[in-house]
Amino acid sequence: MNPSVIEELKRIKDDLEIQKIVSERDKVLGRFGPQFLPSAVAKLEEKTFRQFLSIKHNKHWTGLERQPEVYADMNRLREALSVLVDETRPIRDRVNMVVEVPGMGVAKFSAILHVAYPNKYGVWNGTSEKAIRHLGLWPVISRGATTTGDKYVAVNQLLRDLADRLGSDLWTLDALWWALDLGGTSVANSTGTGKVRFGDRWEKAVADMKYSILNTVKNSNGQAVATTVKKKDLKMSESELERLLSDLLESQDKRCAITGIPFQYDDDRNMRPSADRIDSNGHYEASNLQLVCQFINFWKQACPDDEFRHLIQIVRDSKGAEPSG
Repeated sequence: MNPSVIEELKRIKDDLEIQKIVSERDKVLGRFGPQFLPSAVAKLEEKTFRQFLSIKHNKHWTGLERQPEVYADMNRLREALSVLVDETRPIRDRVNMVVEVPGMGVAKFSAILHVAYPNKYGVWNGTSEKAIRHLGLWPVISRGATTTGDKYVAVNQLLRDLADRLGSDLWTLDALWWALDLGGTSVANSTGTGKVRFGDRWEKAVADMKYSILNTVKNSNGQAVATTVKKKDLKMSESELERLLSDLLESQDKRCAITGIPFQYDDDRNMRPSADRIDSNGHYEASNLQLVCQFINFWKQACPDDEFRHLIQIVRDSKGAEPSG
């Protein structure tokens, strides 16, 4: 394995967004891990499963809530998951069985395996596959190994080897893939169901903003501490929020709503898009959101939008003026 690859992955472990995801690890594993163990999964409730699929609760993966047909028949799902987490059976056979459930792809079953057995099973999804291929690490899979179970066995062994080389855990390793700059190409879906698009830097930007908003809403309930923390509610569903952020990115032509500066995702973190509440006393709703450069959001804080825009205009008008004194 190329040592430079290991060094690059070690470097990006310090990324701020990665640290946010990693900080939630114990809480998420503690909440959902026991639900997917053999002793409990036969009684898994639909509400619990749907919460696990949401990034608001799993703190890590976006898009798992798609394909709701996966929990349309909860009895079938419970039976399949009981097999999936049964460690007395070969993992290859368990995977091949569970993917027969409508809507159960590699991203879902590997995330379930991971929270159930976090030290044994890694996550295989579009983002991780693209990163692994980009780094030239995709495992050689024998010609006869054609099933999803065969492929997962090989991918999981690679993920475990990588985690060992990094001195890391599998949750953190999975978080690292988001920090890699991989462009926006498409690859074949691992389940053989067609083409998917993922990993684009702007998709990552939307995911970062969505995660940040969900985390802010979760931690902002108006409690009184040394200062008062404002209550901030999300006035839309997670999927509506994701669509709104994507639409704003396009309608603003990937430019800051206040300064007009083009957004960047890779070269300068300060230029990344950041979701700003126009009225800082308001909530996260379509009429109160705009995208600005990250440094602008930091500067603006709770300043009224029109006042802050006025101050920015003063700075622009004074360009070239000699400093006094």
